[in-house]
Amino acid sequence: MKIDPAYPARRTEQTLRSDFDDVEERVKSLALTVSGLRRVRDVAMAERANVTLLHAANAAGAFAYQYGVWALREEFIGEDWTLERPGGVEAIVNLSLNVRIAFANVDRCCDQFHSPVPISGKGSGAERLCHANLFENLPVFTREESGLGIRLFYLMVDPAGRAELSRPTIQGGTFGPCVERNFVSFGSEDDDPAPARPEDLPVEFKPTVTRRAG
Repeated sequence: MKIDPAYPARRTEQTLRSDFDDVEERVKSLALTVSGLRRVRDVAMAERANVTLLHAANAAGAFAYQYGVWALREEFIGEDWTLERPGGVEAIVNLSLNVRIAFANVDRCCDQFHSPVPISGKGSGAERLCHANLFENLPVFTREESGLGIRLFYLMVDPAGRAELSRPTIQGGTFGPCVERNFVSFGSEDDDPAPARPEDLPVEFKPTVTRRAG
């Protein structure tokens, strides 16, 4: 859905998609899949859950980030996507689409009244890369001269398992309003509206237990 232009001026998102079909279509246009993004989320959440009281206080976020980055690359690197780390930003890039994707832990996703805030601060490298999100409509020669040619999306995941693929601005080391937001997962079993096919339903069976002779 489009953001209502009457919405308060501080909300500068250009586009917000929460309908599954709209999100899926947009994600496909970026040579990605919703199911793949959710698998990346699942890996990050599983590693977050491995933290114990004996780990450092920041271990949950650190584990989620490290394995989120790994899973993003494991899932998508291939014909369309390659590994890169421009300015210290760990990402994947698709040069034919002029798109790069990074991973971020945030406070809360998929809330149209709240812009996600990263758990850890973003450096000057990320801020420079995000300039393309604001100025993608500049003339080609200007983009080339300023290095603003590649849009930077983040797969954002929050502690509840919600996830969105969004294109933020960065101001003062943190995310500002997003240019585009795509709600990939609400962190619940209701994410996929497609009903289960009969062959997909679990089959209940009762194992037969027999006493071993002897």
